[in-house]
Amino acid sequence: MTGTPIGLCTRDPDKWTTYADDEAKAICRACPRRWACAREACESPRAEGLWAGIFIPESGRGRTFALRQLRSLAKRNGYPVRQRRVYYAESA
Repeated sequence: MTGTPIGLCTRDPDKWTTYADDEAKAICRACPRRWACAREACESPRAEGLWAGIFIPESGRGRTFALRQLRSLAKRNGYPVRQRRVYYAESA
């Protein structure tokens, strides 16, 4: 079977979602899924925690900066990121 391998993060997801220690970042940066993971983070509206070796905060400027880094990583390595559509609720 060929395809993108499953990352170690799937075995212990809390290690990647609650905080970002140096060991977890090193594992991410060596993962064969890193570029696909970067794209998935950019395309997932609720992505937070450690993705592709970059920590995504829940909100704020740090989140915007992290998502820009991830988008750049993905594109540079052959994983183009789809633009997310923004929907606005109609006011009553």
